[in-house]
Amino acid sequence: MNKILVIAPNYTPGTGPSNALYFLKYVNATKFLFFKQGSSTYYKDMNTYALGIYNLGINHYVLSRFVKNLAEKLKPDYILSIAPELLLSLKEEFLEKTVVIPQGVLEPVCIKYEPPSIRVIHIYPEIIFVSKRVGSYAAISYYMLKKITEIFNPRRVELIWNPVREAFFELGMERLQKGSLLNRVKLRLLYVGRLTKLKGIDELIKFMPEVIKEYRNVELHIVGDGPLQSYLLYLVHKLGLEGKVIVHGRLNDVELLQQFANTTLLVTASYWESFCLPVAEAAAAAIPSVVRNVYALKDHVMLGYAVGFEEDNPENFIEAIGKALDSYEKLALRGFKIAQQLFYPSVVAKKYLDLLQTLK
Repeated sequence: MNKILVIAPNYTPGTGPSNALYFLKYVNATKFLFFKQGSSTYYKDMNTYALGIYNLGINHYVLSRFVKNLAEKLKPDYILSIAPELLLSLKEEFLEKTVVIPQGVLEPVCIKYEPPSIRVIHIYPEIIFVSKRVGSYAAISYYMLKKITEIFNPRRVELIWNPVREAFFELGMERLQKGSLLNRVKLRLLYVGRLTKLKGIDELIKFMPEVIKEYRNVELHIVGDGPLQSYLLYLVHKLGLEGKVIVHGRLNDVELLQQFANTTLLVTASYWESFCLPVAEAAAAAIPSVVRNVYALKDHVMLGYAVGFEEDNPENFIEAIGKALDSYEKLALRGFKIAQQLFYPSVVAKKYLDLLQTLK
């Protein structure tokens, strides 16, 4: 049986970047996950041994040497990494059998809305150096395929979308089997994600007074946590939107799935995404999305199960909602079918296994 070493320093179960590795449960191999936020353990959902360390202050140079020693000790057949900067110390024999799966790149819009993100720019020359030596890159969206090619120019890059958990597909199947997907009694909009300026969640709330004029039965449900949570609650009160905008905070998996089950449309006004897991989850659940038409969110619009809006104003957002409702069943069915082809975890796993086999 093959051994695979997985490098994911900030792995936290339930988060978007960590969900990118969910396909590992379908990979028949002995898997070791290296991360830096906990003790060694065993993740049953991925059949993976996790090798964790607690020292969060270690820089990436020290961690890269730790990874080098770990690779030389374990002697893995393959390496998967969502952190290319931790591959700096690896020997060529290991780099040639490595697939890098970056979960994003630094864009000017990221710096605009999250200025501390500029701190990662100093490691880009090192990532570019590593990129020329690894076996392959995997791009999680058309947008990332383009950016990886432009910025890192690796010798190989394959398009492999991030996985979506099976429960969302089960929900999608249940919805489609019921026949009538659209509940016209109440329009429930759902946002899922971090509560930050970059995600544009405050703009969604500001849109709501105009949305209510057009759709009196509308509600916006917000799931997630982050630095804007207190401000969002203040904004809801200031605009008199109590009962119309509900901030749930972070929910567990069962509660989150229930939110999807009760939802009409998934919505996001995010200014930047490299993939956007909630939109993919909505597609798997046969729920259309309304998204800001930028970066990887454009990919979901192009794939035919999301409707995009261009300008940062409520009129365009309302127009996009109308288009999504007019083509609701068509968008829902297409989303479910595309999600099965691109996001189902066993499908994603097979694509990675096929890619790894070519690195021998």
